[in-house]
Formats: sequence, structure tokens, C-alpha cells
Amino acid sequence: MKFFAALVAFLALAPGALAGGYRTAVLPAAEDVSMPFMCNWGYDWDERCYRDDFDRLELGGAGDKVWRAGIRFSLDPIPSNATVLTAELWLGYDGTCVAPRRRTQPCTGRGYAFEARPIYSPRWAAEREVEYGPAVSWAELDADPAPQWVVWDVTDQVADWLSGGSPNYGLLLKLADDQEDYDLPGPAFPSSSYPDPAQQPRLVVDYMTG
Repeated sequence: MKFFAALVAFLALAPGALAGGYRTAVLPAAEDVSMPFMCNWGYDWDERCYRDDFDRLELGGAGDKVWRAGIRFSLDPIPSNATVLTAELWLGYDGTCVAPRRRTQPCTGRGYAFEARPIYSPRWAAEREVEYGPAVSWAELDADPAPQWVVWDVTDQVADWLSGGSPNYGLLLKLADDQEDYDLPGPAFPSSSYPDPAQQPRLVVDYMTG
């Protein structure tokens, strides 16, 4: 493990050290949206249980629903024969949390634990709740967090997508099971439509070719 870490560090300093070289791709989100879960069915389901495609990716409780976020990145810029060394999903935390009725509020300062799960539904809008698999990555924010990047290590999942081992239908981001409840709001991260591009989600992939 130490040898592999040293090798990666060496390649970062010497991109041309190996044939084909070491490369880093910083990819913007191709698609992202906040999705309602645990939203009771009824005659007004479409009115209450809407998907929120605005400038925030919402996680956590909002009174009558629990928000989770779907996000997908195109891997087309990376050669299909590349070897993925690391892949990280970055979302910016700025102290903004979800609130009922399409509002946001300042976060209370409590800590958060997050999961990332592969989405199995090719067309997100075709189902009220997308199908998804087991957690493949985890991230945390300690109590009273300062603004920072929240980072998920999704190396294995991205390598699997790139090799064709599974289709790239994106990731579902959610609070950990023991933190999900109607009255427990979570962060509202800047989305791909957030006005400041520097705060938008990104997938950072280090890879080698050749």
C-alpha cells in the first residue's frame, strides 16, 4: 500500500514518467437533481413530491419528505482503456441546509454522515423513486463544520463504469440511514446550476493511459 501511494505521488510530480502519462480529469456534472423519498402517496403526490432541479442538491428531511440527490458524470473525456488510479466526488458545503416548502435555512451545526450508492434506473424521471444499490462510498462532516469540500472516494465505482462492468446511471447521495428522518434536515449543496462555477460539483479522476 505504501509503495502504491508513493508511485501515485511520483506520477503526480512527473506526468510523463510512464508511457501515455498520468492525467487528471476534472469533470462537471452532466445531470443532477434533488429527489423526494419517503413521500406518502396520495392524490396530490405530484404536487408535494416534486423533483427539485434548482441550484441546490438537497439531502435530509423537509417535513413531508426526505431529500436525496442524484448526480451523473459523463466519462467520455477519459479513454476507455485508461487505468483509474483515484476518483473523487466533490460537493461544496457552505452551511446551507434544506427546509420545507422549497426553502433553505442555515445549518444547525450538527455533524453529518453521507452515503453514495449507484443508481440502477437508466431514466430517473420514469420512476417515482429510482432503484439503487448498496453504498459504495461514505463521507462525513464533523459538528460545527466550516465551509469545505465534502469528498467521496468513488474509485472502484468509476473504474467499473469505465471498463463497462456496469452502466453509468449515476450516484444517489443520501444521509446515513440513522440520520434520515422527516424532521432532520441536511445540507443543500450547490448543484451544477449554482451561479458560481467554482462551487459546482465535480468528479476528479486521476488515471493513466498506455
